Amino acid sequence: MVYATYDYYVGTYYGQMPESDFGRLAVRASSYLDYITLGKAAKNADLDAVQMACCALIDAYADVERAKSAATKSLDSMQDGSELQSQSVGNWSRTYRSGADTASGALATAAEVEKGLYLIASRYLLTTGLLYRGRGCACGDDVPPCCYHL
Repeated sequence: MVYATYDYYVGTYYGQMPESDFGRLAVRASSYLDYITLGKAAKNADLDAVQMACCALIDAYADVERAKSAATKSLDSMQDGSELQSQSVGNWSRTYRSGADTASGALATAAEVEKGLYLIASRYLLTTGLLYRGRGCACGDDVPPCCYHL
């Protein structure tokens, strides 16, 4: 089940993605919501929080795709295994960086975004109870409640 329509994405969330990319990423984002909510998102698909979380995840998955695409292009564009990083004229010099360095940086960015998917979704879902997994926590009466008590 996909939790946000393109009309919702553009009209309510004010997203900027072209419609041609939306469907593919909406499926991924919705699948991730099913995963982190243990399927509870499907029963609450009409909640604005679920739809907004889906839209935010769609944008995050687009960022992941862009970073991975940049890594691939960086490796594909390398002819001699390195890329010109800087060049000077006075006392002429050139500095090269390897395609692996560029690709590694892009893939690290993608990995960081993927690690943050839960945080992105939780901004919208934390107060809905959809992230509750039935576990207790170590917080006591004298400290603010944790996410499991919301």
